Amino acid sequence: MTGLENFGEHVLKLDHTAHAVYSIREAARLYRDILGGVFLISREIEKGAFRFEQYRYPGGSKIELLEPLKEDSFVAKFLRERGEGLHHLTFKVVRLEDLVDKLKKIGYRIVGENYKNPHWKEAFISPLHAHGTIVQLAESDLPDD
Repeated sequence: MTGLENFGEHVLKLDHTAHAVYSIREAARLYRDILGGVFLISREIEKGAFRFEQYRYPGGSKIELLEPLKEDSFVAKFLRERGEGLHHLTFKVVRLEDLVDKLKKIGYRIVGENYKNPHWKEAFISPLHAHGTIVQLAESDLPDD
């Protein structure tokens, strides 16, 4: 293998699946009310550009719903171009910067690197190199909830 042998040592778990939706209120009817997701958190991000809610399911898996609040947000752009659906997968990892360096060396395009917050560092594998889906890699010392 071409340097891939050590990548698995970085991955702790698949943390959540994020879905872009026009309305969290509407989508929650399925993900919360019908499928039984337990509400975890709701937050506005990027100065009110979008908001998200997360729900936990048996076994610890999570779904995150993303709703645009401004027409120029990345969520609004995503919905205009693709409609509702899978936006990204988030994997919790250790030694994020080392993993990103390894990925770049074998040709993966990494976008949106942010290592400033010691409690939540992140980088994204471009959907062009992740078979059409954004893959978020996150290193965090925060509890899962």
